[in-house]
Amino acid sequence: MKTVFDQPTWEKYVKGFTIYDCAILREHGFGFILVEEKDNRDVLPLTRFLTMAIDQRMENRFSGSQTDNHRFTTIAVCEDPLEYVAVDTSSNVFSVTKPRRGSEKPIDKVIDMSTYGKRIGIVQKVVRAAGQIYALGDYRKIYRRIGIDQWIELGNESKGVPIPSEVLKGNVYPEAFGFVDLSAFSASDMYAVGGEGDVWRFDGVKWHNCPLPTNADLQSVCCAGDGLVYITEMNGSVWAGRTDSWKRVAIADITPGHQPVDAFWFNDRLYLGAQQGIFTIDSKKKEVVPLQSVERGAPNPTNGGRLDLSQDGKFLLTAGPYGACLNDGTGWRRLFSAFDYP
Repeated sequence: MKTVFDQPTWEKYVKGFTIYDCAILREHGFGFILVEEKDNRDVLPLTRFLTMAIDQRMENRFSGSQTDNHRFTTIAVCEDPLEYVAVDTSSNVFSVTKPRRGSEKPIDKVIDMSTYGKRIGIVQKVVRAAGQIYALGDYRKIYRRIGIDQWIELGNESKGVPIPSEVLKGNVYPEAFGFVDLSAFSASDMYAVGGEGDVWRFDGVKWHNCPLPTNADLQSVCCAGDGLVYITEMNGSVWAGRTDSWKRVAIADITPGHQPVDAFWFNDRLYLGAQQGIFTIDSKKKEVVPLQSVERGAPNPTNGGRLDLSQDGKFLLTAGPYGACLNDGTGWRRLFSAFDYP
């Protein structure tokens, strides 16, 4: 196995940091969000953006930058245009593009992100869906990236998700909805989830409510290769179906804070990713279980958890706080681990 880092590059780019999120461009190209390890919680930890092309020579392999004003940052990558984009909960944006690399204008400085009571909306997650990058916000807001320093809220294209009239009037605070994940079969068949059982499907023209029979907090959604849509609750339980037909297919009782937040279909299996490891469905028990209990060679929680699938669907990347692994369809291989660098 080729070494991704040598000791000097490990100490330069990773030492003193843990991995928070990951994105995969191709078999040998990845992006990571790293967060500084700190004992002092009164000081905001540094956030580091690291991209790598591991088929390049060591001296040309990595590119890293960092900032002290990001928090809870997620990352996504798309191929057209080719770029990694990271967004934090305060809508701060960092991009990696060939003509430019660095911080961009925050989304709320580019477009109006005001929501209930003129509050500035927050971004829960940035994702790639149907080949484009979206930032998902509270108040059922979805922001599509259209270029450097350029975003558009879908409502401004008359493609926004409906908001209840009582909320628009300011009579009700919208605690029960706000998207945290988005997945797509195509640009005209997308699903967004969040809030208390809040599920919507986009048909290319407008959004339709999907009556999921639960008011549990929803955490992830996956438009899967078997034709079904899989949705997870806060406790990890999984629903499957489409439009207005849903069934709970697996139960779970995962501690809040450890719940899956990423969901991808790969090798005819649903993979659920969390900060503390990878889960899947045990079809016989109809339970959500740690991946290691059913798949030989699965990453442990130090080197696996957050997930991303390459745009061609051929490679599944996972990252835990101290390392990362890759599945090429034939099995897992460890890319790197902090425990290799004493």
